[in-house]
Amino acid sequence: MDAAAPPVRRPFYETLGIALLEARDGRSRVRMPANPGLANGRGDVHGGAIAALLDAALSSAARSSLPAGHSTATITYTTSFLLPGRGTLTAEGEVLRGGRTIVSVAARVLNEQGALVAHAVGSMRAIRPKD
Repeated sequence: MDAAAPPVRRPFYETLGIALLEARDGRSRVRMPANPGLANGRGDVHGGAIAALLDAALSSAARSSLPAGHSTATITYTTSFLLPGRGTLTAEGEVLRGGRTIVSVAARVLNEQGALVAHAVGSMRAIRPKD
């Protein structure tokens, strides 16, 4: 993440409580605290909220690999859920292969004990800044 660039406000992430911890050199870390409003019927973190956390990690990693001013749009990602999400969840993203227009990325979600809750691989479209 470029220290000189102002942070971009992302209202959806704010609603979920997702916070960007780090994004640079094609890697990212984002966190989502436990919140009863994100629970499914069993009281675990809803899979949709976990998917949004993965998307935040994927896109943050991709953006951090691009020139300043570029943004990204999700093309696709495939998610595997391995454990129920409980407590504060942290996602780590990384670029697998960069490109001028398409960036391949992967991310994983860990619980507070460090266990793998979910993982995803995907493609992001690099969007150049408008002149």
